[in-house]
Amino acid sequence: MIHQMTQPTLDFADAFALKHKAVHGSLEQYTGTVTLHGLARLASESGRPEAMARALDELKPFVAGEKQFKCNFPNYRCGGNATAWMLYKGLCPEAEETVRFYADEILNDAPKDENGILQRIFGEAGCIWIDVAFAVTPFMIYTGMALGEEKYIEEGVQQTFKMVDIFRNAETGLLHQSRGFRGELKLSEDHWSRGNGWGAYALCELACHLPEGHKYKAESIARFKDLMNHALNFQDDKGMWRQEMTMLKGSYPAYVETSGTGLLLYALGAGIQAGIADDHWMEAYRKGMRGLLPYISTDYDVFHTCKGCLCPGEGTKLDYAAAPAVVNDPHAFGPMVLCFGVASQLGFETLGEL
Repeated sequence: MIHQMTQPTLDFADAFALKHKAVHGSLEQYTGTVTLHGLARLASESGRPEAMARALDELKPFVAGEKQFKCNFPNYRCGGNATAWMLYKGLCPEAEETVRFYADEILNDAPKDENGILQRIFGEAGCIWIDVAFAVTPFMIYTGMALGEEKYIEEGVQQTFKMVDIFRNAETGLLHQSRGFRGELKLSEDHWSRGNGWGAYALCELACHLPEGHKYKAESIARFKDLMNHALNFQDDKGMWRQEMTMLKGSYPAYVETSGTGLLLYALGAGIQAGIADDHWMEAYRKGMRGLLPYISTDYDVFHTCKGCLCPGEGTKLDYAAAPAVVNDPHAFGPMVLCFGVASQLGFETLGEL
């Protein structure tokens, strides 16, 4: 459990990026792109020279093509959302050519299903999953805004809107993770916390960063608030979300899951920061941030993170609930960088202020 309640939130966020690299050796995997985005936000929003230097040191080998890894989405190869963010913020102008190249590849060449939704490169045709939203939407909208190209923004918006339309459960207001992995057009039955976190992350970036007056701004805010307000219906009494979000009580409640909780808290905090949150969000955000701390050690180990999870078993709620949680899974760290980074931007200078 964290005892350093006087620790600065900014330093705390930064420490998770260092821990990710220390445990897993590098950020050259898709989970690393989330951590890189958190680092880039820390650098641009804090203005600290040392944060900027480290973020650029991490990103420039991707921009130069010196680091590559097998991935479903070509934009990972240039550093993903983080590189597009830094270009958008005017902090990495040398990335323009490579960011445009990968945005064009997504727009024109990446495999898509009959609805135009990006699908798996490694797998059967027609399989779609909400993880695409975090991978593609922020990258495309930052690129579009950086380069003044509406076509990229349109693609990012449509990827997430179309997926939310397919995956949203009308009864709960939450998202399912996938379709097609256990039968043609068959939805997984889950309300997986990290999957809902991926959707919240993408909708958050649309709602917060599309310019005022943009044709999709109002709809993005409405969709974002709809998901977040339904997610808050399933926040537990400690401020956390479960692996299967609807399994809060009963004989077999699902375990608390930290990566999904971190992503949902990031989205809440970013919405508050952008001035588009409902009044009750701040209380829920602070409760959740306090609730996370017992799952983090003084050495920045992160507990209760679901391993890589794509429609396990038959994709039932119980199959998701049974997917194991581990310590320091690579999915654990990026959400922590993002949510504690936003805490510092909201003016919470130390953990004790949350």
